[in-house]
Amino acid sequence: MAINPAQIAVAKIYPGNYTNVLRYWHSTSSFSFLNENGTNETYTNQPIGGPVGVVFRPGWIAQQAVGYVDLSYQASSSTNQLDYYTQPYGSGQASNQPFKAADVIIPSPDAYKDVRADITDGITVPSGAYVYRVSVRLDGGDVISSGIAGAQAAPALGVGPALSSGLTTAPSPSGFFANLVGSNSRIENGAFVSSNAWNDANMHVVTSDTKYRLYSTATVPGSGLGLGSGVYDPRAQANKLSGKNKALGICEVCWLIPDEAPKRDDLALQPAGLVESNVYTSTVPS
Repeated sequence: MAINPAQIAVAKIYPGNYTNVLRYWHSTSSFSFLNENGTNETYTNQPIGGPVGVVFRPGWIAQQAVGYVDLSYQASSSTNQLDYYTQPYGSGQASNQPFKAADVIIPSPDAYKDVRADITDGITVPSGAYVYRVSVRLDGGDVISSGIAGAQAAPALGVGPALSSGLTTAPSPSGFFANLVGSNSRIENGAFVSSNAWNDANMHVVTSDTKYRLYSTATVPGSGLGLGSGVYDPRAQANKLSGKNKALGICEVCWLIPDEAPKRDDLALQPAGLVESNVYTSTVPS
């Protein structure tokens, strides 16, 4: 079964018996403890959480990756938005760049980060997956392009694979984007868009492990989407915003993966090879 290389396995959940939102997530950790003999014992690379997928149709597993990107500014020469947090309070446009491109951060489902830390290196869609939906939403505040060199009057944010392949929002052999376009040098808080491809004819098949990222985009005539001039949160110019005050790009990628063939454990075998109907039932009238 094709799974994300950062995952050990997919815990399958069947319709009707799941209660939590399905989340793409996985990590491992090493830990030590005292066993029953009072001896210190160490377990290495133990799974401490994992993704789940819903079996909505026999033979297929559906997965959804949801994460965010901080759009305050972008630390110079970095694609990891956590680098911005390490700067002194008040670091704004003077010492940073407008946001142009970054990996999506997958937040840990646990409140205690020492149990499961955030995934900071993005959304990786595994080889063999069928991508059928990509979306992006701006949440927390407006972002603008004013004051940026070569600023776009209609700034845009797009979620998808590498821009170098000249992708658009229409599915193609190279994939497709969700592209959120603003106006008057601004993308307004709450704006969102999705691109969907729910049929076998145009659902995108991933042929190698592919990272999906958030980009500032611009439409290049005849070439699809290219890298845009960037955007930033104007409120962050004099302050380093935190929590609910931040303007975030909420990113989503959904895909299907073929399930593996059933295993022996998927069979309800009787002990010692007995056939239950021969032992406990009879076709002879009494």
